[in-house]
Amino acid sequence: MIDALVMTLGFEPGPLISAFASAVSRGLSEGARVIVFTAAFPDERSERAWLEFQRVVNMMEVPKKLGVEPELREIPLDDMASAILETRKAIHGLRRKKVKVAITGGMRALGIAVLAAVLLTEWEQEPEVEVYLEGRGVALSVPNLRKLIEVSGKCKDIIEAMRGGSPVKLEELAARLGRDRSTVYRRLRLLVEAGAVKRTRYGYQLTPLGFALAGF
Repeated sequence: MIDALVMTLGFEPGPLISAFASAVSRGLSEGARVIVFTAAFPDERSERAWLEFQRVVNMMEVPKKLGVEPELREIPLDDMASAILETRKAIHGLRRKKVKVAITGGMRALGIAVLAAVLLTEWEQEPEVEVYLEGRGVALSVPNLRKLIEVSGKCKDIIEAMRGGSPVKLEELAARLGRDRSTVYRRLRLLVEAGAVKRTRYGYQLTPLGFALAGF
């Protein structure tokens, strides 16, 4: 059940509608907050997209029954630090809720401000974050950046030891590192939870995300 949905307004209503419909199908809680961020300057294309989005939402029965009404929040983009601060203020009250964030369009600076604000906020439960490809209606899941930053520091030696690409057993990895199995196992669990390592029948192996952390 989703308690709050955060989106960004672009020039086309399609991604916004898709993200909202996806949240409705998964389940919105009664009175769920729906915040749509937009740049704080007039743009006819964004205004038309917002009106079309509102029209579609008003035709849906579930949001009406749940008392869900999307709200538009303007974010000044004259200065990135100020944009991040204003976005953080707007989402501060959501930090104890189950939140989904969907970057559904808008200026690149707006999307960066929203992602940065999400990363800097202390959540009780990390939000699910997606980025929609405009014109295609496809959503890409964004990894938990906070957890990745945390594990990349704690587990750098393990990531480096697995750069060969082939699956490696726990015992073999512990021997390579000269560390006890329990310590290596705990670190591997962190990497698996972060999506940087996967466990196969042949052992542990870096995922593409893990290789991204390892560098080149």
